Amino acid sequence: MKTNLRGMLATMLATGLLAACSSDGGNNTDAGVPTDMGVTTDMGATDAPRTDAPRADVQRPDAGNLVAAACGAATDLSTRMPGADGAIHVMGDNSDAPAVQLGNLGLAAEGGCLGTLNGDGGKGMVLVYRYTMRTAGTLTVSTANPGTDDAMFDTVVAILPTCTAAATPIACNDDIGTSAGTTHRYHSRVTSQALTMGQPVFIVVGGWGASPKEAATGAFELTVSEAPPIAIGMPCPVGSVCATGSVCVGASGMNSGVCTADGTAPGAACRTAAPFCDGAFSCSVAAPSMASRGICRRTAAIGETCGATAVCASMGFCPNFLTSAPSGSDAGVAADAGAPMSARYCTLPSMESEPNNTPAAPQAPVTRTTIFRGAITPGTDVDCYSVTVPAGASLFAETTDANGTCNLGEGEDTVLRAYRQGSAMPIAENDDVAMGTLCSRLNSASTPALLRVAAGTYTFCVSPYAEMGAEGTPIPAYYLTIGVTAP
Repeated sequence: MKTNLRGMLATMLATGLLAACSSDGGNNTDAGVPTDMGVTTDMGATDAPRTDAPRADVQRPDAGNLVAAACGAATDLSTRMPGADGAIHVMGDNSDAPAVQLGNLGLAAEGGCLGTLNGDGGKGMVLVYRYTMRTAGTLTVSTANPGTDDAMFDTVVAILPTCTAAATPIACNDDIGTSAGTTHRYHSRVTSQALTMGQPVFIVVGGWGASPKEAATGAFELTVSEAPPIAIGMPCPVGSVCATGSVCVGASGMNSGVCTADGTAPGAACRTAAPFCDGAFSCSVAAPSMASRGICRRTAAIGETCGATAVCASMGFCPNFLTSAPSGSDAGVAADAGAPMSARYCTLPSMESEPNNTPAAPQAPVTRTTIFRGAITPGTDVDCYSVTVPAGASLFAETTDANGTCNLGEGEDTVLRAYRQGSAMPIAENDDVAMGTLCSRLNSASTPALLRVAAGTYTFCVSPYAEMGAEGTPIPAYYLTIGVTAP
């Protein structure tokens, strides 16, 4: 009798395949199920019978898109209830989180907290949580809790408005710092500005280390808590958020201010519709808007104190001696010969007097701290001012606008040079105080040639910045403070 070998082989193969397919008890499972710990747990097979329930199609993120993978695995914390301390507590571990670096999720802003260009380390392995605000207020997230590894885990937390690579963080923090003591100094805590009720946000938890794994991963205890804004009229510490329509006025260092209604007091935000400020107060910007609110300021007469919340009347000038005065290098030098260095009061400046266009022919010399008001027109103009001092005196000079700040005008950029009498070569010069600050400053802290000078006459010349061979931009009004520190 002939045997059909081909048929027998086919039958055996089919039988083997059926056995293999049914070896899990008839119930297919995923390799793992994500938990709040950021890890996966193996789910054992069960003998539960099959049902006729339709299979739900799960939208899975593209495995090649790490940001989508991290965002797609986000755990929603909105339904969880706060504990007795008012915070939601979440235990997590980012060791097996998607290997997306923090710099690829939430770029820009916040001082590089989410950046990757650290040179000696990297940030990565993030877990993402979703949260929806229950009330209008601020949101605080923190890993500075007992459940966070202390030994080898340097956490990073951020609050994002959207879970995208280009999202600008609402708030971000890498290290709390030494104020938290030695235990939690590398843990993170951050508080948002006021958010609206029902506003969704994404909370990102990651770490910083020499590599994506070293010191950048570990177990953590995350707390999430809301706080209502502080009511108008109540004390507000630095960094706190006042109720809508008010701002914290007067807070500094360890001292609390007061939540003050918009437009009602110096230092309060201007209203965005007229009247911008109450009574005799004026707004610091001409057309306040939500993008540029400005603050209400009082008007100070000549001789009255001035500053951020008080603008001088008429031609008065509010000197900024706190930034222009000699500092550390002048230890042991006596007080300013013209006025206390910390004083800010409206001063009537001396007017520029032409011709004063060269170091050899400057304006008549002064002998004490003096503020000049000048103009550089046309753009080739130079204004020179001289000062006569005794041996051992120190000098400083700076250009500003009328409020002691640097808002000269569009394209207006000063250059300041110092000369000894009879010399055509400057002993010191400065173009910009700092990047993006186009006023000029010379002081003995940064310029030894102005520290404890020899007796004689010195000249400071102001000119507009100009490219080689080009004419500078005219400056219709500037103020020059020449300071003399007595020997």
